[in-house]
Amino acid sequence: MDSFHFGGIERLVFELIFGQQKMNSSIPGLIVNKNAGEFQARFQQLGVDLCVLNLSSGFDLSRSKYKQAKKTFSTYDIVHLHSFNLLVAMAAITSKRKIVYTEHGNFGFGRKKKITDRLNFFLRKLFFRFSKVQICCNSEFTKQYVIDHFYKGKRLQTVHNGVRLSTEINLELVRKIKKTYEGKWIIGTSSRLAGFKKIDRLVSVFADFHKSYPDTVLMIVGEGPERVKIESMIREKNIETVVFLEGYQSEVTSYQSCFDVCVFPSENEPFGLVAIECLALSKPVLIFENGGGLVEIISKQETQNICKDNSKMIQRLKYYYQNRKDIEINEELLNYFSVERMVKSYQQIYEAN
Repeated sequence: MDSFHFGGIERLVFELIFGQQKMNSSIPGLIVNKNAGEFQARFQQLGVDLCVLNLSSGFDLSRSKYKQAKKTFSTYDIVHLHSFNLLVAMAAITSKRKIVYTEHGNFGFGRKKKITDRLNFFLRKLFFRFSKVQICCNSEFTKQYVIDHFYKGKRLQTVHNGVRLSTEINLELVRKIKKTYEGKWIIGTSSRLAGFKKIDRLVSVFADFHKSYPDTVLMIVGEGPERVKIESMIREKNIETVVFLEGYQSEVTSYQSCFDVCVFPSENEPFGLVAIECLALSKPVLIFENGGGLVEIISKQETQNICKDNSKMIQRLKYYYQNRKDIEINEELLNYFSVERMVKSYQQIYEAN
């Protein structure tokens, strides 16, 4: 793991370790590149043995750091990797421990691939093909991409992510939010503001929808490199007074509970934990049909909420605007995407020959 900054991989690793400790009373170790980020305190509370490598780049081949990683790996039975780094991969192989690699779909979607990206992909392909690593993809979408570009073989399978659902809501914060948006119908999204998240597509949909429904607002919770671009788009469409960028929020569930409808406009999303979070809050969730792993989630809830284009998205928004009620929770879906199911799946992989 690169750091403790907020992100899907970091959250998944936290939930996996938490679940392993709860179910197995085990204390896994953790190797991280940088000991910094919003999740740092939460990881410290887990009490894991921590090894910080402080790699200068993805291609840092420091001999001392390689030895440090190898020594750490050698004290455990299983090495579970969540991203590709050449030095770490070499240390894992030479430690002669069983290697499990979770492919989270970090394929550079939504941005121009650099030379370093292409080199990383080439080395990752070699690692998949010529080591004995067990590759676990977080969705069928991710698995198909791996098959098409990296590796196809018996060491490849799908293990959908799991999430520890929290319906704990800060009522004081919720009252404050609702007071701010009083009388408004809230279209909301909670997302990192990155290229493949396609928040610009949601802004465009909302601008058209708002013309017919002026009592609506768009709430965007999250931060990221696309913020300046999104702010510029909002100004161009003259909707500054009805679109609110709330930034990163540690109590995101409280914000999600205030949404009337949730939209996640990603293209090629490797998975999409936020969709499950919002479904657990009985919120309708809309996505696009090129949403990648999101489609696998929403197809189990409501196929009509998988929209072909902006026009279809607007139609679904109109439907929920005119039919204002919470959706019925699909308990089977929520149970499947639980941390407990994910931990059991990985435990079976760890124990397999």
